[in-house]
Amino acid sequence: MSNVVDEALLVYVESGANSNKFYRLRLHADGSVHKLWGRVRDGAGLTGQTQVEQGGRSRFDKIFADKTKKGYTRVQVADTTGTNSAAATQTQLRDTAAASLAGGSTDKVVTTLVDRLVAANKHNLMASTGGMISVDTSGQARTALGVITPTAVADARVLLARIAREPEGPGRAPLTEQYLRLVPHAIPVSEGRGWAAGWLTRSTSLEQQQELLDALESSASYADAARRAAVAAETGDTSVDEDFFRYRVHRLEEGTDEYEMVVGRFHTTKQSVHRDVSTYAPKYVYRLEDRRHGAEVDAARARVRNVQKLWHGTGAANVLSILQKGLYVPPTRGTSIHIAGRMFGDGVYLSRSASKSLRYSAGLWGGGRSASTFMFLTETAMGYEYRPKGNIGYGYRRPLADENGKAFNSTNALPELVSGLRNHEAIVEDPMQVSLSWLVEF
Repeated sequence: MSNVVDEALLVYVESGANSNKFYRLRLHADGSVHKLWGRVRDGAGLTGQTQVEQGGRSRFDKIFADKTKKGYTRVQVADTTGTNSAAATQTQLRDTAAASLAGGSTDKVVTTLVDRLVAANKHNLMASTGGMISVDTSGQARTALGVITPTAVADARVLLARIAREPEGPGRAPLTEQYLRLVPHAIPVSEGRGWAAGWLTRSTSLEQQQELLDALESSASYADAARRAAVAAETGDTSVDEDFFRYRVHRLEEGTDEYEMVVGRFHTTKQSVHRDVSTYAPKYVYRLEDRRHGAEVDAARARVRNVQKLWHGTGAANVLSILQKGLYVPPTRGTSIHIAGRMFGDGVYLSRSASKSLRYSAGLWGGGRSASTFMFLTETAMGYEYRPKGNIGYGYRRPLADENGKAFNSTNALPELVSGLRNHEAIVEDPMQVSLSWLVEF
């Protein structure tokens, strides 16, 4: 079969007609146009009817135009032309990532860490999208045609926030349909007409969709790295693995003072109330070395002071992104995005409670459960703390300074001071105040 020179994945979502269809076009170098179409089915990926036509570019463009006139929308995927084959690119990226993380170490536990992070995320993505989005061996979240673009993810975040603000009912339907054109999901035929009105509440959850978008955003970064890695392999450029990951990982030997300190802190700060993670125990502990911004983080800690060891829990997909680029605070202001758990506004959220943070890592706050679990222990410069009191609702913003004009550096929310708060929350707005010092694998 000749090479594919162009391809397009289109979707048609109309809940009033109980439609959730895809149409894939591929133009081959020999001028043949390969068509595949059907309903997006749970767990099946893209399966349906096929047909091959001749006619080259003009026929490809004609079919594409006809489908878009009927309401089909093209799924935005990153361009991967000009790179090696998909399998070669995945292998190159995986090997590049492992070498960058391990920093030359031959420790199998460290060199296979990327594989375990990928495996921890794959099942959740497959299940949540009905096979429309999976994870390849390199850690990239993919549709059948490629990685969804950062622009599509950003647009999907805005739509998701609008859906969440809209009461369940007919008002949600058009927004949900727009969302599913950007991020395809399987919808069973049995849902019947009008399913979009209650999809976010009945078939999934806001938290699950936010985690999915986090994974897709991370994969966009990986897509870029894959292209760079493929080019580097072809040109012999050795600089790629030097800047691929921000952090290097060093496994701590069981029984060493540092290992025992981290594990001991986990056991002394977990809470019995979090019974759903009561059986979790550290398997490996890694010290993290910040190769890009270590000096800046150290300077921020020295300037801000009041350094505390706090836990940061996040999903496996985010761990890969964090190790690559560092912590990032997605904005809520100006975008109307409500992030689950962000009761106290924008910032990096941490906690003294190991089990509270572990619930985020295990995917339990959103109602799911991850196959493998990872959590960070940080050394965070809290500086001058603001301690809220009384009733705090979503949309809360801490004051910038006290009554004397002294600026606050963080929020330290204590359950005994805030009504309805069950767990300790620490929030810093500047990620440079947070040193990711250790990664724990459970």
